[in-house]
Amino acid sequence: MTKKPTVKTIIIIVIMLLVGVLGVLGITTAKTFFSGASAATEAKNVLAKVGEDGKSAVVTWVSDKASMGIVEYGTTPASLLLRAPESTETTNHAVTLSALKANTNYYFRIRVGEELFDNNGIPYSFKTKEAATPSGVVLPVITSIPTPTASAGLRPSPAVGGVCDRKTDYNGDGVVNSLDYVYCQKGQGGKAVTPVPTGKCLSPGDLNNDGVVNSLDIRKCLQNQ
Repeated sequence: MTKKPTVKTIIIIVIMLLVGVLGVLGITTAKTFFSGASAATEAKNVLAKVGEDGKSAVVTWVSDKASMGIVEYGTTPASLLLRAPESTETTNHAVTLSALKANTNYYFRIRVGEELFDNNGIPYSFKTKEAATPSGVVLPVITSIPTPTASAGLRPSPAVGGVCDRKTDYNGDGVVNSLDYVYCQKGQGGKAVTPVPTGKCLSPGDLNNDGVVNSLDIRKCLQNQ
């Protein structure tokens, strides 16, 4: 025959249950107290502002209670191995992340004590900007090719035998370049020069309509190319 529990036994069981519950609550409270984490230290209004240089970002958030947080970040959601801690307790938090890669996605979360704060289980994220162009660098813009002027003591050289080559300083500027060949072809320097015909200008036809096919037609053909 089974014995019914007495009132004394029931009271003892109830007391033991209460002690167990209070013990669990006490441990949780102590853990929260020593870690410094509570609802008052929750990270709110989390933002990430990327730098114009493409190499930095500033993570900001606010909390109801002054605390020190750590930003844990990385280039993938599963590898937040980099850490940027705060140095003082505050309610308006701002942590600078430096030495970042330009045009790269970064993921982060905020740690306060043993508490982690993210976007509902998903790390926050931002993308750095393209690398900035160095200031003070001005690229030259060439709008036209100046007409060469003969230096003092130099005189334009006529073509030998009426044939232009690419190795003679025809305009007398002391430099042999493509301008000399153009100068020779146009017959500058006080002497008419017969240009060297190429391509379709070998037999251009009577381009100037003077009834004769000669070097004048070849010259006009080359100038029109």
